[in-house]
Parts: sequence; C-alpha cells; structure tokens
Amino acid sequence: MMNLNLDTIFSSLMNPALHELQVWALENPQESLSKTMLPTIALIEGLIANEPTYLPAKRSAFGANFCCAAQVVIGDFTSVETALTSPQARDWRLGTSVLDADNSPDRDVGGRNVFLLSLSDRSAGGNGEHEAFRNCVQKYLLNEAATNRQRDEISRRLLDRLAADYAAMPHGEGGTFFTDVKRGWMGFLVRYLHYVLFGLNPDDEDSIALLTDLHYVRQSPLHYFAVIGSLLKSLNLLGHKDLSTLIERAADIYENSPALADFPEAGDNGMTRRELAKLMTAIMGIAGMQGPLHLGYTAMGYRPLPAYHGQKTADIKPTDFWDALDLDDRQAVKLFLLECARLWAPVSASHRVATAPFTVTIAGKQRTFPAGTKVLIPMILGLLDESFWGATVYEFNPKRENLCPFHMGFHSVGDRSAGRICPAKDLALEMLVDVLSTVGKVRRASEF
Repeated sequence: MMNLNLDTIFSSLMNPALHELQVWALENPQESLSKTMLPTIALIEGLIANEPTYLPAKRSAFGANFCCAAQVVIGDFTSVETALTSPQARDWRLGTSVLDADNSPDRDVGGRNVFLLSLSDRSAGGNGEHEAFRNCVQKYLLNEAATNRQRDEISRRLLDRLAADYAAMPHGEGGTFFTDVKRGWMGFLVRYLHYVLFGLNPDDEDSIALLTDLHYVRQSPLHYFAVIGSLLKSLNLLGHKDLSTLIERAADIYENSPALADFPEAGDNGMTRRELAKLMTAIMGIAGMQGPLHLGYTAMGYRPLPAYHGQKTADIKPTDFWDALDLDDRQAVKLFLLECARLWAPVSASHRVATAPFTVTIAGKQRTFPAGTKVLIPMILGLLDESFWGATVYEFNPKRENLCPFHMGFHSVGDRSAGRICPAKDLALEMLVDVLSTVGKVRRASEF
C-alpha cells in the first residue's frame, strides 16, 4: 500500500472523543450502540489500519495501549512478546481486518472450517483441529523433500532466470521487474514456491498460468475479506465473479501434486487430501505468495520504506545496504532481510480473543474488557518499540543487537512461539537469501 498522510486523511480516526467511544463500546459490547457501531468500525478502520504507518501513528496519539478496528491494542514490546509466545483463541480476523467466514476453505463449498488462521489453539479452547491441520501442512509440504528441492538444480535454474530478468528488465523504484506477473519477481515466486512446496513442474505453463492468474492477477487474498470479497464477486471486479471456480481448479492442481501423492485416502490427522489442498489455496494466496513478495519489494528497492510520522525512514534506501553486503555471507544477508522486515513488516499484526476479562491502562485510566474481546497483536509496534530497540529504532542497522532472536516478523519472537510461528519461515528466508545473493551479484556486475 502507498504511504498516506495520516494527519489529514485519518484525522477523524485520531479524534480522542471517537477513540473514547470505541473504548466504551468494547467495554460494553452488549449495549445497542456498541452492537451498531463496532461492526462498522471493525470493517472500515480494519482496512485502513493495514497501512503500515497507521498503528504507529495511533500509538503516538494515544499511548502504547489503545483501541483500533474494534480490537484492544496492547502495544508495548513485552506484551506483544507474551502474546506471540502464548496460546491463542481465534476469530475471523486477518490482523486488523475482518474476514468473511463463508468464503473460507472449506466452508465455501459447504464443508467444515479448515482455515488455520481462524482456528483456536487447543489450550485456548480449540478442539485440536488447528494442531492437526498444521501438522498436515508440515508433514506433506514443509518436509525434507521440500528442503531438497530448494537446493537442487531446478531451483538453481529458476534463480538464474530471475537474475537474467533483473539484468534485462527495469528494476528501479516501480520497475517492471517487480510488476510483470509472468517474468521478474512475481513470475519467479509462482514457479519457485510451487515447485519447492508442491513439486509442481515450473515449466508446466498451463498450471503456472492458472496459479498466477489466481494469486496475482485476480488478487485472491481480497476474496477472503468481509464485504470486499462479496462486492468484488457481485460486480465482477478483478474477475472475481468466477473466482470460486478458479480456486477449485487450483485445489485440483494442489491435490494432484507430487507433494500430496502419498496422502492416504483415509485421511491424515483427521484431514482429507482435498481439505489440505483447499486450505493451501488460501494459505498460498494470503501468505505464501504475499509475504516474500513484499519483503522482496522492500529489500530490492521497489518502493521506499514507510514514512512514519516525525521520522526520516522514507529517505532510507535499503539498496545502499544491499550493495555493501558480502553476498557470500548468508548470515549477513539474512540480517539485512530481517532489518527490512523490522522497518516494514510484511505481516504487521495478528489477533487473539480474550478468554477471560482483563484490565489495561488506556489514556491514564484503568479499563476492563470482558471475555470474548478481540485483542490485536501488533507485531509492527513490537518491532518499532524504542524501549526495546533503543533510540535508533527508526534507523536501518542490520547489525543491531538482538535482531534475530527477538524479531517478530514471522508471528513469533525469533524462533519462540506457542505453535503459531510461520511454518515456512526457514524456507522463505533461505529463498530470499539466495535471491539477494544471486541477483545482487548481477546488479553489481551491470551497474558498478
């Protein structure tokens, strides 16, 4: 998303009176006014708050704890750390935004909910399905075979093709290397990730074209957002009228992929092969094809860093640091990527549902919220908390202390979590290190 002038465009949402009203409504959700107001706030502010400077601006206006998008935000580093390393009850939210339960896999075809993001941990009131379904993802897709594919000649060939595209295509800010869906960065991600995870042939042009159309051309993540998904379908915007059919066709490809060839007909972990395939149509669209895409955008200079209020982050050029790296030092390249993801987190927030009443201080007052309250987990605020990262928090420093063990960009604190860490963290970072190293060498040979 583009950077917006929050002081002018969102000034009404920073109004203390409106904020106080939202706090009151969350304290008293049974009131008629609360029932009327909160869904609208959740929908509208939930979308706005995806803009990366919004939550930091709200923290500047109201303090570490505030309310946003009909959720309570507890934004100091220690509280975010605790939330990320504790069991989580879940609802239909993607960070700050509201999701449409009826569009989720596999409920969209009358099946049960298999969507990991909306399933609660067993120890937070869940029925164990989150753990079981996640185990299937790890067993069949994030396994030794995927690791081996990531290191083989086919992956190497795809990296070399990416480097050749970089040399041949405009790759400055806004360049076609980043915007062409068939070549360059997006073309690479579709082929590489589907090869490594599913074992799909990256030269199968029909399958690659379908998956590119679904995840990038038609922007499949929008399908899952409340109101937006239904609106796009009803108006046939971005080709969403028949998106459900396209999702089923993608699920056919996943279901018949080499990675799922040994999935037992009787099911595994209480899950069917089709359910796993349908789950992955959503996971690939929302996370797999988006997280690496946006981190690559930041690291390779497609767009400036967010213009955080009162800071000079938008003037920082991460490519200057990329150009100075020892590209054969994988740890140095990894830390560079983590610093990019600290200043612009590809996933800025998560959520949990309070399982008991709780009290926090907001604007100097003790406020008590009931069980069932949605609580935002603002990783972006933890990543930009001066009390932990120090006075240089808005500066770019890949060598900063504790960057790796306390990074929150993968829904964890370093490698610590309560079982909800991004399961593809290691695979994604390995890929991005390979990309920055391979493309970086071509960049230097052609530009310096």
